Amino acid sequence: MKKWGLHCAAIAIGILLVSCRANRQEGMPGPAGSPNAGAPAAPGTTVKAPAPVPVKEPVNPENPELTGGNERNSRSGVPLHRTPLGKQFSNVLFYSGASGAKVAALTFDDGPDVTFTGQILDILKQQGIKATFFIVGERALQHPDMVRRIVQEGHAVGNHTWDHPNLVKLTPQQVQDEVLRTEEQLMQTLGYRTDLFRPPYGNANAAVLQQIAGLGFKIIDWSVDTRDWAGTPTPQIMDFVRKEMTPGGIILQHCAGGRNENLSNTVAALPQIIFYLKSNGFTFATVPDLLKVPSRI
Repeated sequence: MKKWGLHCAAIAIGILLVSCRANRQEGMPGPAGSPNAGAPAAPGTTVKAPAPVPVKEPVNPENPELTGGNERNSRSGVPLHRTPLGKQFSNVLFYSGASGAKVAALTFDDGPDVTFTGQILDILKQQGIKATFFIVGERALQHPDMVRRIVQEGHAVGNHTWDHPNLVKLTPQQVQDEVLRTEEQLMQTLGYRTDLFRPPYGNANAAVLQQIAGLGFKIIDWSVDTRDWAGTPTPQIMDFVRKEMTPGGIILQHCAGGRNENLSNTVAALPQIIFYLKSNGFTFATVPDLLKVPSRI
């Protein structure tokens, strides 16, 4: 009996050891889905690390979002001067300069940021061209050095509200706060204010335009819309410029967008726009120079 007991105990211990070894091997790490997880690689083979999972980062993760939504979903597409408001406010609403001179004004909205604004400034500097930037106050607060660079390199700035709302949806007090808060930010950053204003999305009604004009601003529309805000490919942007450009024209572009908006089309198109206009005898001016108005107050 004693021998039979010892024999049974030995069998039990053997079964337990086999079970433990199997469990330990199954628990070892290995490539996901491998039937031999944890097994050592065969001699002479290379073990590849698992491919990283791609993460789609926003284009402008550091930029405050546009309160009224991205341009593509919120823009009407019809410039103010082509509506009845153009005639009603012709003394304060400008979309071009003198029609006799072959002069163009490049304008850039919604900045600054640190992704596209700098690239645009680099191109303008290389080409020796001065432009006009319509500044979002909240973004100026976030990137004051970029605002200062814009001015230090000879460009003009205008007011584009504090956080880019659709002004027709705001109360008169909210409209005033959007505009004056941006003016104060420009004053803190640059030491002066601007009397140029462009409404976000190009949207305004008679009440808004009357209020902005009452604050002493000149409202700047455009005659050429590149539709870069819609992700328009560079060849099509060039088609718009060729079709719509006339002497004294003001060209609408953007130097920043919403968090997931990519303006690489603007950066790619800009040298081509400059080359085309120069080839056709155009020179370039800031909006204040084009309209012969002060650039600062």
